[in-house]
Amino acid sequence: MRGGDANRWTRLRAAVLGALILSAFAGVMARAAQVQLFDRARLSRKARAQTRREVELAPRRGLIADRRGEPLALTQDVDSIFADPSAFKSDAERAAAAGKLGRALRSDRRRTAKKLQRQGQFVWLKRRVEPAAAARVRALGIDGVEIVKEPKRFYPQSELAGHVLGFVGEEGGMEGVERELDAHLRGRPVTVAAVRDARGATAWERGPDPTQLTGATVTLTLDGAIQLATERELQKAVEETRAAAGWAVVMDVRSGGILALASSPSFDANQPGRDPEVWRNRAVQDALEPGSTIKSFVVAAALESGALQPGTQLFCENGSWRRGRKTIHDTHKVGWATPAVVLRESSNICAAKIGELLGKERLVAGLRAFGFGERTGVGLPGEARGSLRAAAVLKPIEADTISFGQGMSATAIQSVAAMAAIANGGTLLRPYLVEKVVAPDGRVLLTRGRAEVRRVLSPRTARLVAGMLEEVTRRGGSGTKAAIADFRVAGKTGTAQKVDLVNGGYGAGRLASFLGFVPAEAPRVAILVSIDEPEGKRVFGGDVAAPAWAAIAAETLRQLDVHPQRVRERAIALPTPAAEPEAAGRRPKAASAGRSIVPDLTGLAARSAIRRLAESELEPELRGSGLAVAQDPRAGAVVRRGARVRVTLAPPEAG
Repeated sequence: MRGGDANRWTRLRAAVLGALILSAFAGVMARAAQVQLFDRARLSRKARAQTRREVELAPRRGLIADRRGEPLALTQDVDSIFADPSAFKSDAERAAAAGKLGRALRSDRRRTAKKLQRQGQFVWLKRRVEPAAAARVRALGIDGVEIVKEPKRFYPQSELAGHVLGFVGEEGGMEGVERELDAHLRGRPVTVAAVRDARGATAWERGPDPTQLTGATVTLTLDGAIQLATERELQKAVEETRAAAGWAVVMDVRSGGILALASSPSFDANQPGRDPEVWRNRAVQDALEPGSTIKSFVVAAALESGALQPGTQLFCENGSWRRGRKTIHDTHKVGWATPAVVLRESSNICAAKIGELLGKERLVAGLRAFGFGERTGVGLPGEARGSLRAAAVLKPIEADTISFGQGMSATAIQSVAAMAAIANGGTLLRPYLVEKVVAPDGRVLLTRGRAEVRRVLSPRTARLVAGMLEEVTRRGGSGTKAAIADFRVAGKTGTAQKVDLVNGGYGAGRLASFLGFVPAEAPRVAILVSIDEPEGKRVFGGDVAAPAWAAIAAETLRQLDVHPQRVRERAIALPTPAAEPEAAGRRPKAASAGRSIVPDLTGLAARSAIRRLAESELEPELRGSGLAVAQDPRAGAVVRRGARVRVTLAPPEAG
């Protein structure tokens, strides 16, 4: 080929190559223009669809704490597994992933496969999984399956206060405070935008506002230490007596705040199980016949109305009293008795006679004034009302039996609130469990404190009954096992027959209780302990419930920093009147051997009581002023010469 032809061919090839390059460049520019100018919106949407998604974050339930700020229920972050169904290209991929995930999560493979076949870009596979399960899923490295943190309810004290706290299900609070205050505690779910990077990791575009997610903080009146002691002693009593169940309540008599509320059997709110019988808060939801603890309020109502005087002598029929076709029995023979002795000996017969002195209308009105037959409004779900029939429909024998706690029903929370009214000087308070509810931003949503329902007794009557209830726990009383060293205790035993719901009438089961307050001279707490259907030879409240009551009361006083009152009132020493000449030098036979017989001081003024004790060579210890209404030791007891006799005085009834 000639040189000129060669040059022309080279130029032609260069031109063709240039044209091709220019055409390719023009094609690239055209494609770029199409992408940038015409397909931009469509491709942007597609990119966002591949990298972005909206995830609904579960709300964080608020904290529940005791009165000292110790957490009883809180929320912790745990792993949850979700998937993007659109990330799987075929059914085969979904089936393979479902098999691996089923093994890792210990779940049904078919259910997982159905979830992966759903439309959309988000589906929960399993929420709030154990760390080991999350680690197994993470190790699979499946594209389109991710792990995020979600809140989970946790009860750090395990079984402590389980019946008060309740627990949480998928739909919210299921029992206890968790259910009652669910609207405040639950918070609100929040939907946030998330971005998925090239490695498949998810990050929030903008983190959620904690105040939107988090529920309110609830502070209870419960004291964790007192609650622990109450549950421990209650469980011990139930186990030792092989009882079916038990419950106990500790209430601040000044404010109405519940310091402890326990039921046995207990449960761990972290793993509540499926048995509603175990979840039942028996102290609030069970209404049973109270038995002899009701006598405290019958006597109080009779004294307040003027139907009964402190020194009134009642004949208790020596243990058996025929009323129409029915016979009322006492557990032991009791003859003549003052109201203080009626309570100390727990006479059903004389309690019925006091009820008759009141009359049906005043009896029912007096018990209703103490709160029986109406809900207390303590702030827990399922509270029972109890039953107390109208006076108009009561037969005479029914009024008699109500006077010693049969033919009516009451809850533990009603009974302890009624006893607190005697302890605080006569005012019925509304018991409460929730002290305050505070939103995440600091706003106080709810606050509770002392709330007076009504005045039930005059301060004088309240002091009078308190003195009588002290005799129950002293030597010779039915509640001596409730006594606490260095403290004065006031209370009442109860041993109620249980109704046989199958056969009718009363069965063999018993409800053994002790209800009282301490310190008697300056009350701080009222406490009830009930043991349901104890087994054994001794099933009485004074034997079964009183020891647990004493242990709970002692620890409660220690936690509240209440110390014994060691300062005693001194009796004024009066000279012994000169003996009659013919009686000079004589002593009772018991005194000649270094012993003395305690005289009956009922109805005597202070000076006369001191003189009578001096004649018997006994040392007086007087409390109050007015006439003697109670004494310890009881009249007729043989004691060592020089022994101290405690005498409770009260002003005579006006008019």
